[in-house]
Amino acid sequence: MAGRTEMVDTAKIQTLILMGVAGSGKSTLAQHCANALGWTYLEGDDFHSDAGKQMMAAGQPLSPALRQQWVELLCQQLQQQKNQGLQTVLSYSGLIQQQRAQIRAAAAAPLFVYLHGPAAVLAERLSQRSAHFMPASMLQSQLRTMQVPALEPDVLWLDLQLPLSDQLKRIGLALG
Repeated sequence: MAGRTEMVDTAKIQTLILMGVAGSGKSTLAQHCANALGWTYLEGDDFHSDAGKQMMAAGQPLSPALRQQWVELLCQQLQQQKNQGLQTVLSYSGLIQQQRAQIRAAAAAPLFVYLHGPAAVLAERLSQRSAHFMPASMLQSQLRTMQVPALEPDVLWLDLQLPLSDQLKRIGLALG
């Protein structure tokens, strides 16, 4: 599916939100974007509670209550960024459409970037990473939970298999 950003005034984007399931490369791409743009970087994983991290490390999906608490913390931080006039890059899974709407409302002039691709590629990436609380066994749960942003006009779709340099170029074009 192609990227769709025609309803967003990209010249005024203040918040770039990279989303996708575990292994999609959102954190790596978000760090590169933040560095290239000189914007503040927020890693969504840093806002998970200890209980949430323990659940996921044990191979259990977040409970709806823990997921909502996490999203509320992200929204509070995005609201602070907006109040301070700080341009921001956030990486977070963005699995639930209603919670993306909450993020959208809290962020200043957001553009979402949805990293998507084959489950086999995601599984291979997860099998190669270490020192992360989210085990590869959680991938299928995330894929089942992901509510694809098909009808959300402020979402740029990016193939996670594109080279990082191409992903950065496409985001740059979307930002104008």
